[in-house]
Amino acid sequence: MKTQIKKILILGSSLLMLSLLTGCDFTDYKTRIQRENDINNPTGNKSVCLAVGDLTEDMYPYTIHYVEGEIDPKEPYDKVKQNRRLNLKLSLYAKEGLFTEELVGHDGDKPLYRYDLTEEGRKYVDWWGGTNFCFGRVVVEKVTGVDDQLQGQRVIIFTYHLENVPNWIKNKDIYSLYKGYGGLKEGVTGQIIEGGAHYYSISYDGTLRLKIGLSGAYVL
Repeated sequence: MKTQIKKILILGSSLLMLSLLTGCDFTDYKTRIQRENDINNPTGNKSVCLAVGDLTEDMYPYTIHYVEGEIDPKEPYDKVKQNRRLNLKLSLYAKEGLFTEELVGHDGDKPLYRYDLTEEGRKYVDWWGGTNFCFGRVVVEKVTGVDDQLQGQRVIIFTYHLENVPNWIKNKDIYSLYKGYGGLKEGVTGQIIEGGAHYYSISYDGTLRLKIGLSGAYVL
């Protein structure tokens, strides 16, 4: 009898814990997710960081060069493509006032431009792994789902919009280059973004610990 009672108590305790882990108090989740984004982005201007290229601070002023030729199929890094992307990004960001652009010569019939950061550009620059321009603050709209399918983990899914979006990223020619970041187009054009997610590990006592958040993402 005592064994049966003990089993019932254990089962009841387990069910209670399960209900706590899978409960959908979306209001609390929304508050928590907003707080986590603001902790990770205290200035409200570093939700997303867009990589310009592998250019460190001591490399400026930087003069472009051209990489030509065939790429070895076994080569995992397409140097020609990346060189073209870097030169294009520098030109586009210069048009938005984040770089100065000076013609300093030619390589055959190809122009050589020198770039340096402007004061405006320095407002947004971040040097993690190279030159990045950062902006924006995540504002959570609503929590749309809770996923506990992976043991010991929880994913909270939500919609959000971005505030503090500068004019330079609203240039379609720029944001279209960053296809790897879902929602960038919607975010910079003032729309609500679907599918934001925070990933948590679930501790033995049912508390959640953030593993992967949304703010502070670096986009190549």
